[in-house]
Amino acid sequence: MVFEKFTFFSDRHPGIIKVVKLLFPGSHHAYCLRHLVDNFVKQVLRSYPLHNKKYWSSVFKKAAYAPSQQEFTRHINNILESMPRASTFITSSDPQSWANALFPGRRWGVINNNIVECWNNWVKPARHLPIVSMVDHVRVQIMNMMHRRRETTSVMVQELSPKKENALATTYIESRNLSINKSCGWKFEVVDGDKSFAVDLNEWTCSCKSWQINMLPCKHACAAIKSKSMSLYAFCDRYFHIEMYRQAYKEMINLIPTFDMYETNNDEGSVINAPDIRS
Repeated sequence: MVFEKFTFFSDRHPGIIKVVKLLFPGSHHAYCLRHLVDNFVKQVLRSYPLHNKKYWSSVFKKAAYAPSQQEFTRHINNILESMPRASTFITSSDPQSWANALFPGRRWGVINNNIVECWNNWVKPARHLPIVSMVDHVRVQIMNMMHRRRETTSVMVQELSPKKENALATTYIESRNLSINKSCGWKFEVVDGDKSFAVDLNEWTCSCKSWQINMLPCKHACAAIKSKSMSLYAFCDRYFHIEMYRQAYKEMINLIPTFDMYETNNDEGSVINAPDIRS
């Protein structure tokens, strides 16, 4: 089975670390910097009460955001020279999971870190209900949403979801006035004003970085793709295709006649009285 390589952001809870490795082999796990800085303050800076917490927290953040390993090492050495006890914390924190310079996967791209807040807001009307009623309310919400989206996608005729279709059309129009120089079969130099950009159709990359980040051909990539008389849709991430959208909502939630599975029985035989403790 082939797994999509995602990057998961979370705190360093052992259960989360374990389950990401188990369910998404090959994916990467990045640690939330805010939680990491909080731990740095509690576990390291409390041992150095005379140190400026705000300043040293900023140095730690600079190490996390450093674009090169040399810069990362410089900031870390700065911390260790002033606070030798930080060595244990930094070593045990697995820097490859929070430092940009050391991270092995793709930390940037399509980010969905607000999904929990979106969910909480969506189910807000049900949050005041008793637990059974709340679960059933959420079930009906999801059932109705999936039905609406199945109906909507059934009449769509374009290749991509509407927003991505419009974005690709706009980008293609912008690409029509660009000049192209061919390097080889799949590599191009695209001239945009007084700048030139390298496009590799084999790797789905452009030196402007837009294609890699948005997973939708940038205007330089569009110019290169059209010069080979190829379809732009073939170079769009598969998750943007309308067929993938349909797959997400094709399943239905089975109907439940009633969520009240318990019947009240008032027969005297079913009443359990307190034990008689009289001697």
